[in-house]
Amino acid sequence: MFSLGRDGMRDLRARAESLSTDLASGHGRPNRFDKRALRNLSGAEDTVINREVIVAVFNELYDERGPRQVNKMTGRLTELLMDTAAAQDLSWIAALPEGQEALRAVRSPVRSTA
Repeated sequence: MFSLGRDGMRDLRARAESLSTDLASGHGRPNRFDKRALRNLSGAEDTVINREVIVAVFNELYDERGPRQVNKMTGRLTELLMDTAAAQDLSWIAALPEGQEALRAVRSPVRSTA
């Protein structure tokens, strides 16, 4: 379960960095469902992927292909994106230095695969 606060933000950052490292080294390969979501997220120019953008991407994928699109995404990526959106729900979490670092780190796997 995702925890809020400093420890949760450190964990989110570590998961984002781990995924980015795996993708860069070829150990983790996004499937076609992941690629589609990542391609849609790559258009955002901000250093942090905004919560509304993440939600809009999931809604768009669901509307186009139904639950199959979202269900076939890699759990690791889906969880990372959902936790990123959840962390932004509470402004005090996103304002923590650990929160800002974590939210910026999530951008890395999106850039590496887009």
